[in-house]
Amino acid sequence: MENSISIHNVQIGYQSGKTNKLIAKNLNADLKSGEMTCLLGSNGTGKSTLLKTICGFINLLDGEILVKGKNISLINEKELAKIVAAVLTEKIQVHNASVFELVSYGRSPFTGFLGRLSSEDKNKVNQAIEICGINHKKYSLLSSLSDGERQKATIAKALAQDTPIILLDEPTAFLDLSAKVEIMQLLRKLTSETGKSVLMSTHDLDLALQMSDRLWLLSNNGITAGSPEDLLLNNAFQHMFNKKGIEFDNKTGMFKVAYQLQNNLAIKGHGFEYVLLRRALMRKGINPVKAKENENMFIAIENSTKEPYVLWNNNMQILKTGSVENLISETLSILN
Repeated sequence: MENSISIHNVQIGYQSGKTNKLIAKNLNADLKSGEMTCLLGSNGTGKSTLLKTICGFINLLDGEILVKGKNISLINEKELAKIVAAVLTEKIQVHNASVFELVSYGRSPFTGFLGRLSSEDKNKVNQAIEICGINHKKYSLLSSLSDGERQKATIAKALAQDTPIILLDEPTAFLDLSAKVEIMQLLRKLTSETGKSVLMSTHDLDLALQMSDRLWLLSNNGITAGSPEDLLLNNAFQHMFNKKGIEFDNKTGMFKVAYQLQNNLAIKGHGFEYVLLRRALMRKGINPVKAKENENMFIAIENSTKEPYVLWNNNMQILKTGSVENLISETLSILN
């Protein structure tokens, strides 16, 4: 598969006077054509800096970046704008502008000095708005849009630019869950249907694991790249994301919080009801353990009933309920 972007032994950071502030080094990775790649990493590892460096907004400290096989240092700003479109975290401030007008700015690399839209330019703008699902907001002011709609308009602007590569910095930040999923589905659709390459930074690990073709795990000393499944198989997430009080569970692809467990409580049962009960108990500092014979106090789970939870103490049935909240309350009162 062809590489849209290749980075070799790259160092990124900022130039301050005669000195450089190094943020990350030894960066090597390839962005494949027609794939959606998510860039993940802790705060401060340089995700935004890397994207801005690829876009040419920040100078490369060392190494080599190839865009469509050509060294980025040999590509002028106008030529690069026809290859790479960027959606950054800074909100575009265009007062009293409509969605159509904002998206039209995506055609600026092609419109010349006067910025007049040709019929082809207008078609590109209209197609981008339609693909992003905001045709009903085409002539609405940006100030009237929800955050999700505004983000779609910004992505439409990048799409109207009609570049083979789109880079996005935290496109789902500050959006509610449904809007996050919509944006990810939209980007997934773009790569599948148009063959464009998408590289986006994100903190939404669960969505990235489900929807991206490839992940770049960025640290200060390099990039670990691969498919989500291969990275999970190779335990790539443990080292990067494990912090005090939290750990990454490879089997579920989710983070687990380390609770302060003070008591053990025996459980007889399994299934979804057990999963919910276990989480609630651990949140309250109770460690669920497998029940043994002659347990003094335990919870039995009777699956496929309306009241699956049965609390026993001293050979007496204390409570039978379908509410985890009620069960936990009664359990705590006995333990205390």
